Amino acid sequence: MINAEIVLGLPDYQIIEITRKNAEVVITARYTGPLSCAHCGGKLLRSKGGYRRTVRHEDGGLRHCFLRIEARKSLCLECGRQSRQRLIGLLPWQRASEAFQKAIFQQHLDGINRSRLGRREGIGGATVERYFQHGLRRQFTEWHPPRCPTVLGVDEHFFTRRKGYATTFCDLRNHKVYDVVLGLRSFRWKRIS
Repeated sequence: MINAEIVLGLPDYQIIEITRKNAEVVITARYTGPLSCAHCGGKLLRSKGGYRRTVRHEDGGLRHCFLRIEARKSLCLECGRQSRQRLIGLLPWQRASEAFQKAIFQQHLDGINRSRLGRREGIGGATVERYFQHGLRRQFTEWHPPRCPTVLGVDEHFFTRRKGYATTFCDLRNHKVYDVVLGLRSFRWKRIS
């Protein structure tokens, strides 16, 4: 029995078959994780058959890897709506796994231009750019939490002659830079109790 989590890097999958055609590897796997309604999260489901989804996955060496997943369609008895099972590691309506998108993001960030990366991976240059933009948004949300820090430090310093001053906002509790903006920011300090 092949450990799917080691091979795929995804939990709750069982590998059925691995085939190799020319420069491609196709891994057929079955989703074995918990089932729930995609709309309401309900657990009372009636099976409406299965479906297959083929997506691009992380490359194994110089061979392109495709992941063919077998999952279930179901009817929720709580809300009465049909849905396809949400799969771990795959976003809805995407033709590539999150791991593949992160790999493309990292390679483009390391300096490989999008046309060359697209030719090498067999995808379009616009797709490389879209994965890169998605990776930047994900990285930004990791670095900048949606809530303002509870202890905020403000420092203004000279930036350039053309741009003038810059203001740095710091999260003093976690010792991280929260944001940097151009210009001077004047504040009325008010104690919040």
